[in-house]
Amino acid sequence: MENEELKNRITSLSDDQLIQLLKLRDSYQPEAVGFALQEAMSRQIIRSENDLQSAKFQSDSSRSKTIFPYLNDETQFQKVFSSLIRILYLVAVIPIVFGALNLLEGDVRGGLVLLGLGLLWGGLSVRLQKQQHAQTPLVLMVLLLFGLIRAFFSLNDPSLLQVTDLVVYGIAVLLLTYVLVYLRVLLVRKKNNEHHSG
Repeated sequence: MENEELKNRITSLSDDQLIQLLKLRDSYQPEAVGFALQEAMSRQIIRSENDLQSAKFQSDSSRSKTIFPYLNDETQFQKVFSSLIRILYLVAVIPIVFGALNLLEGDVRGGLVLLGLGLLWGGLSVRLQKQQHAQTPLVLMVLLLFGLIRAFFSLNDPSLLQVTDLVVYGIAVLLLTYVLVYLRVLLVRKKNNEHHSG
């Protein structure tokens, strides 16, 4: 049943989409590649499997060297997209926890700011997951920058930070920035693909 569904999906692809699948065949399941080969031969896009050695069916080297990997199909997109969104949800917990701790210690203003940041981050993450707008990661980057500035100015004595603290915070910020940029790249690519295929 699953193979039949896969075969139907591949037969419904346009010639360009079929060629693209065959270009990126190393990233697909062997069953999908087999169905794509059969379909390409039946449409006379290729005469035999040996035709795949031609330049037309070689993947672009620029794609394989990017730090933002290309995703080949909607299922792969949804899995990676959902994983990245879960990271954003986890990040939202951090200011919420620290905000609650600040409130318990009597710092109402600082606590409310952190709670607000965490709730806003969480709300934007939910919106990003549901609506998949390419602009939302940019808004989250601005919010991240605001949070970093606020964290820096809330330090009583920045000179007390150790080098290891700075390294850990720097890596965390870089990873989070990567997640946000990759989310935007994925959504822009998806929109471009829909525009070209539609």
